Amino acid sequence: MKMKFGRPRGTRDFLPAEMKIRRLIIDRIRSVFESHGFEEMDTPALELWEVLATKGGEEVERQIYKFQDKAGRWLGLRFDLTVPLARVIANMPDLPKPFKRYCISKVWRYEEPQSGRFREFVQADIDIVGSPRIEADVVCISTAVDALRGLGLEGFEVKVNNRKILEGMVETLGIDNKVAEGVFHALDRLDKVGESKVAEELEKLGIDAEKSAKLLEFTRIKGEEAVSFVEERLRESRQATEGIAELRRMIELADIFGLKGAVVVDFSLVRGLDYYTGPVFEVKAKTREIGSIAGGGRYDRLIEKFGGVPTPATGISLGVERLYEVLKEDLSSEVSPSTKVFVAYVNEALMSQAIRIGRELINMGIPSEIDLMGRKLGRQLEYADSRGIPFVLIVGPEEIKTGTYSLKDMKTNKEHKADLSQIRHIVTGCNNSP
Repeated sequence: MKMKFGRPRGTRDFLPAEMKIRRLIIDRIRSVFESHGFEEMDTPALELWEVLATKGGEEVERQIYKFQDKAGRWLGLRFDLTVPLARVIANMPDLPKPFKRYCISKVWRYEEPQSGRFREFVQADIDIVGSPRIEADVVCISTAVDALRGLGLEGFEVKVNNRKILEGMVETLGIDNKVAEGVFHALDRLDKVGESKVAEELEKLGIDAEKSAKLLEFTRIKGEEAVSFVEERLRESRQATEGIAELRRMIELADIFGLKGAVVVDFSLVRGLDYYTGPVFEVKAKTREIGSIAGGGRYDRLIEKFGGVPTPATGISLGVERLYEVLKEDLSSEVSPSTKVFVAYVNEALMSQAIRIGRELINMGIPSEIDLMGRKLGRQLEYADSRGIPFVLIVGPEEIKTGTYSLKDMKTNKEHKADLSQIRHIVTGCNNSP
């Protein structure tokens, strides 16, 4: 018995039908990103270990695929698209600001695979580098929402919080700065594990029951009253005061940016990455039970960690894998086979003529292919039908002699008699699929 080889855990294979849907999702996202003035860039999948470890935090470091190359250098697979961007900006400080970039590419994280979560996945990121203004944060949010609308999703809830308010809360409670990031990581798991588990994690960090209860009370308050609540409780904290002002500005800008009624203050939103410094946000489609489908925040101190000058920056990422899982059924009707004409030949002697005709159709801009299996005509038609190819052009001795071919519409079974120039008109005129 022959041994079968599998794939690494947490990765997937995508066959052509699945790739068409994924490409449709990515192309629509890309189109919206570019319409908002973002330009595409990419970075290597591999980064030097010291780059990835600079500001990822302990939790992220545990998730990074880390290895040595043949020269003994420590490398890792990128775990997000923001850290590599920060490295680029640090080394190219003269790029015009604001620098608005998007990147749609694979990242890798060694974490437990589960529904909608994989070890290899695609993120669609946008970032604005150079602007300290809250308008930049809201541009990122609204662009992400427009991309989701372009995919047919509607009814969004944009959860917003501010790390300065979280830090102000920790400061006001007298919690040691050394455990502050641990507190944020614990709170970030609230939706996944519940309050009791978070309380246990806070206890392990040395947070007493009273302070833990106040932290959890803080995370329960949402909506309009939340801002007034923290304004009263944290008025002595300079950081919290700054965060509250930024939060109010985001709410003011929501209507202008097409987010009327969508922005909700939620102090349970933390975002686990250590590099966030101000506003943090997540987008959820209320019409679908799919959880968060976009998230990000401001990271004003990340670029200087890589040796760059202090540079404000903000960004958001869309989860392509989750979007694919949710939209694949809806979008399957919008994709069609790449091949538009299958050139079939009635006998082996006419294969060369079929190749020539196929090449002419391709040169006309009509995606075409021929049979490569030496099958009978009937089997060629069956194959074309199984692939969903809309037209079959039949090449026989008479067709070669006259230059007029039989073009069969596989959907209607209607046959056209036409030369190649007419066939081009028929195929492009009758087939309106994208």
